[in-house]
Order: sequence, then C-alpha cells, then structure tokens
Amino acid sequence: MKKRFLGLVLMVLTLSSFGQTIAITEINYNSDPYNKSNDWVELHNYGGSAVDISNWKLKDETPFNSFTIPAGTVLDANEYVVLVENIDTFLMVHGGVTNYIGEFAFGFDNTFGTVKIENNSGTVIKAVPYIDSIPWPKGCDGYGPTLQIINEEASESNPANWRSGCVLGTPGEGYVDCNYDIVVSEINYNSLLAYNPGDWIEILNRGNADKDISGWILRDGKTDNIFVIPAGNVLSAGERLVIADSLESFTVKFPTVGNVIGEPPFSFSNGGDAVRLYTPSGKLQYSVRYKDSAPWPLDPDGTGFTLELVDEPGNPNDGVAWVAGCLYGSPGNPFVIPCPNAVNNVIPKELTIGPNPFADYLTIIIDATVQAQSVTIMNTLGEQIITLPPYNNAVTWNSTDLQGNTVSDGIYFVVVTTTNGNTITAKVLKAK
Repeated sequence: MKKRFLGLVLMVLTLSSFGQTIAITEINYNSDPYNKSNDWVELHNYGGSAVDISNWKLKDETPFNSFTIPAGTVLDANEYVVLVENIDTFLMVHGGVTNYIGEFAFGFDNTFGTVKIENNSGTVIKAVPYIDSIPWPKGCDGYGPTLQIINEEASESNPANWRSGCVLGTPGEGYVDCNYDIVVSEINYNSLLAYNPGDWIEILNRGNADKDISGWILRDGKTDNIFVIPAGNVLSAGERLVIADSLESFTVKFPTVGNVIGEPPFSFSNGGDAVRLYTPSGKLQYSVRYKDSAPWPLDPDGTGFTLELVDEPGNPNDGVAWVAGCLYGSPGNPFVIPCPNAVNNVIPKELTIGPNPFADYLTIIIDATVQAQSVTIMNTLGEQIITLPPYNNAVTWNSTDLQGNTVSDGIYFVVVTTTNGNTITAKVLKAK
C-alpha cells in the first residue's frame, strides 16, 4: 500500500475501473477478551492492476458511522491494507503489521452488523451483513479467530463463503493454515449414556521440540471457566496429554491410559462449545469452536464416538478437519485406521459375562456381594433394548428386544442397577 501525491497519480486513469477487484477479506468484530486489538477490517486488491481508494469510506449499518480513507492511498495488485479502530491497541496485538490505516471512531456490532466499503462516488463496492450465529461461523465471536473470506470473487454476503480463521487472524496478508505446534487433537464432549468416562480432551505436541505447557490455561466458551495445567507438564515432540473432567470416571473406562491429568471445574457443552488454550501470560495459542451439526461429524454427539482431528496443520474451525474416529476414541494415543474390530474392555470384577463375543445367548453372573435390582441391555445410541430381573444374581439374554425381535450384530452394553441406585456397566459384542 502506497500513499502518493495527487499530482503523481495520473496513472489512476489506468487503474481498475470502479474498484471491482477490491474485496473485504477479513473482519475482526469481537476480539478475544485477553487479546483485544479492537475492531479492524482488511481490504485486498486481488486484481492485476492498481486501484486508487483515496477518499473511499468504511461504514457499518449505522448511517452516521463513516471513516474516510486518506487521499493518495493506492492498492497495487495483490496488496492488502488494514483499517483499524485504534492504532495503539491494534499494534499491541499485531506489532509486526505495517500496512494499516486508522483510526475510525466506531466499532462493529458483536451480534449482527454490516461492514461496507463505498467508493468516492458513494457507490457500495462491498458489503458484508454478518451475524454471530449459524449459518455464519461462530468461532470468530470473541474466541480469538477472525472472520475470513474463502473466495474473494464470490458473494461476500454468503455465510458459506466465510470461515473462522486462526487465532488473532492474519491482518495485512492472505489466509494461511494455522499450523499450530500445540493442538487439541481429540474431544469427547457427549459420551454414550451407557459408557460415560466424562468429558475429556487430548492435547498433542505436533512440533519438533519439547514444549512446556505448565501453567497454560484451558478455557471453554465461557471466559470465567479456567483450568490451569499443573507444573511439570512438558510434552516431547509427538507426545499427547489427556485432560479429563473426572479422573475417576475416565480411569474406570480407560485404565491403561496413564498420560491423563484433571480435573477442570467445567464440562463441554453438548450443543457446541469452544476449547481454548492460553499461555500463563494470557496469550491465546489455540482456539476451536466445534458444533454438533453438519458439516461437523454427528456421531460424537452422544453415540460413543469422539471428535478426532485429522487435518493437524489446517484450520481446526473447519468441520471437515475432524472425523468421528473409532468407538470411544483413542485418548492418549494416535488415531489409527482401520478401527479395531475386537471389543477390548475390561469386564468389571463384579460381573462374569460370557461368551464375549456371543452369537445367540449371553449369560451375566453378578457377584454375590452386589445387590442387583435389574439388568438392562442398551445399544450404542443409549437406547434400552430390554430390562431383565436377575434370578439368584444371574441373567441369560437371548438376543431379543422387548417385542421379541432378534437384535442385529454389534456392540451392546450390560447395565446392572443395584438396589441403592448405583450401576455397573460392561461392553459386549454380538457377532455370528
């Protein structure tokens, strides 16, 4: 971006007519509360010729809010400029950016608004009518990423043409993959009812060197929800760490996973939430805002699967960067394909179950020390198949449901409910 004397701008006659190659490419309308840069918007000339944007105006949806771009401002081909609300605040977060102009005396609305660019004839060149909820990306609403366009030559009013970018954005330059060293590689936010280890996330050091994450702060979508990672947590290259909201529930289901810590005083929402990581000084390092609806995988929402990150260097706010993975996930370990066919689950010591896998009949023997009230068979959706009364602390299930229909092959859960309301759960496999 160059500011040139008007007498030297005779070349304007050859500039791109009407500024049709100027795009609004990035908007910061609601900063992360600990990394406030105030509001800003990025413009890009994606064409092959320079465009004079002298005296063009930045506006929002309020008629009297207007900022005039200084005279002599010309964007060369493939050049960017950032219009900032407050220069000092912007530079506190983006000190390395030099191609900025300011200041404008208004901020963008955090809920819904419009960012407009008018040329010096009053013609609207671009207008972005955004909102902070679906179908627009939610990750840029106070969680750290910015709103970034996907295709500059497509409609800027189409929410599908925008993404939640990487933390703090890329003001003054084009979008690039996030390529974080420390990523959240797996999220369990809504367990299967019959197999509930609590909520947990997995952190991966995908860098090439050791990373000390002692004192790092984990937050969900609520600023006041905080978990500080204890001292002594240094992740070697390729090493993983699980953070569980209930160590007791987690270790019962995953007794062989040792690289686990806890316990955050909060859980992750079943309807979509944020997962954020900060350094001890409050610098945002990672942010993802997952959803329980397409294009995000649907199976992690209560059917026993987890969100597994498969595009590690990419943008974690893109739903296609995640898959449902294998049943119950792979906490503390890499995600591998194909998923294991065997049911690798330790049967609780209070139960003797066999055969497992079974074809037609399954026998469940309950330890004499357990006062069993009922035995319920459930599927992986948490739906009740049948409930049977134990006789002498034993039950035989003939693979039928309440209507007498034989159930299909697959994974089922045996849930023993005791007279005091406690439950004992085991996983079994029906297979021919």
